[in-house]
Amino acid sequence: MGTPRWRSDKINLFSMKFLRPWIALGLITTSVAAAEPTTKPNIVLILADDYGWGSAGCYGAMGVKTPNMDRLAREGRRFTQAYAPGSVCSPSRYGLMTGRYYWRTSIKDGEVLSPNAPLHIETNRLTLASLCKSQGYRTAAFGKWHLGMTRSNVTDWSKPLAPGPRQVGFDHYFGMAANLGNGPHSFIDDEEITERIPGEQVLVGEDKKTTGIRNAWKPDRVMETLTTNVTGWIEANRDQRFFVYFAPNAVHGPIVPSPRFAGSPAGNYGDFINELDWSVGQVLVTLDKLKLAENTLVIFTSDNGGVIDPKSESSATAIKAGLAINGTLRGGKHSEWEGGFREPFIVRWPGKVPANTVSDHVICLTDMLATFASVLKVPLSKGNAEDSFDVLLAFTKTQTGSPARDHVILQASDATYAIRMGDWKFVERAKAPKFSPDRNKRTAEAAEKKKTAGPKRDELFNLKQDPSETQNLWTANKDRAVKMEKFLDESRARGFTRPGAGE
Repeated sequence: MGTPRWRSDKINLFSMKFLRPWIALGLITTSVAAAEPTTKPNIVLILADDYGWGSAGCYGAMGVKTPNMDRLAREGRRFTQAYAPGSVCSPSRYGLMTGRYYWRTSIKDGEVLSPNAPLHIETNRLTLASLCKSQGYRTAAFGKWHLGMTRSNVTDWSKPLAPGPRQVGFDHYFGMAANLGNGPHSFIDDEEITERIPGEQVLVGEDKKTTGIRNAWKPDRVMETLTTNVTGWIEANRDQRFFVYFAPNAVHGPIVPSPRFAGSPAGNYGDFINELDWSVGQVLVTLDKLKLAENTLVIFTSDNGGVIDPKSESSATAIKAGLAINGTLRGGKHSEWEGGFREPFIVRWPGKVPANTVSDHVICLTDMLATFASVLKVPLSKGNAEDSFDVLLAFTKTQTGSPARDHVILQASDATYAIRMGDWKFVERAKAPKFSPDRNKRTAEAAEKKKTAGPKRDELFNLKQDPSETQNLWTANKDRAVKMEKFLDESRARGFTRPGAGE
């Protein structure tokens, strides 16, 4: 189950069956590449899961070692104020892939999609993958998808899982529909369950049980399997331009590192961070070995902040060992605080991004679509990438000059909105929209709690002076707060924030 397709020491017949068409395509595109010099870079985007702002050595982490992430920072640029648009995964993954805020879709709260939800991206919408594919790139996604598979009301996954990643621009997909605890407990290879029993239905239910598969995956081997597939695909497509979206499951719960990484002072949480760092290192080593590093743009970031759970033995052990999962920031995953949104973000592009530099420009994961378009020199059309700003200059230039974007809108998992403008952050409470999501128990409970709590006082923080959000300055800066709230209202009503994005 989950045998890597590109093993240098052994390739079985199953692997070869899928490898042949890629080899053929590789030969075709190699001849084209020989005639047309490569000027556009390969792109590798790594999106870790629940990986907090303070959990890497280059961000000041104590108690864990992350030599490969630190290497990326030395060889590229580290951002200190990069944001996910949501403090939980599906909203951020949607925003990253489409350049559009999740709350502009039919789902108005900030929670995750159910594990067997239908595809939540319109198949005619521009995505990172379809943009790259339109420019002749080979495209592949690996790891956690969590943006929906198939169509509405489909419970039998024994049939091809479409629409899915391959219908929004990816030539190849290998990974998990959602989290390790969700069905089908087996990898998805393009549109097929890898361990499906022929002739039997694969029933995926909300109770996390699955029928119709031979052998459920071993959770502590998932990271290794994903990493091997990523590096193998890169090697098989070495002779053509490619875009790789790699979404590892680390360090989302269950905390299940491979035994080979045991021994961190921060316990199994630290072990999982070590495995994530190893995975990043395997990608870098592969690029080095294939002599592709000089023409590859590599981005490492996370979908939301880390989980701070005092009841969790994993978190408690890590914190006791000195790991500040989200650094000095307040809160974490699900929350409206900085610890839920501000992410590690490192970019490396030799010769373009200055090495060993740090940027405090505000950027957002939604900005990747407009930025990729800038890298590829492709104009963005109206009606797409509605909330995506071109931040390429923030990647490549010095700190001087105008900020990459002047604001970012944030949404917590209970639908609480916040907006950052300059050094200021406004948290909307008293006049917050009254959403009543009921897609899952936790979201419904959060909505009910918010409803019965009654109006709360809005909050305003100066993040430059108070990054831990300890002092509410609303009373002394009421005019500023009113202007920020008005801008937030107008942005929600207008349908876009990127100039020129309106239909």
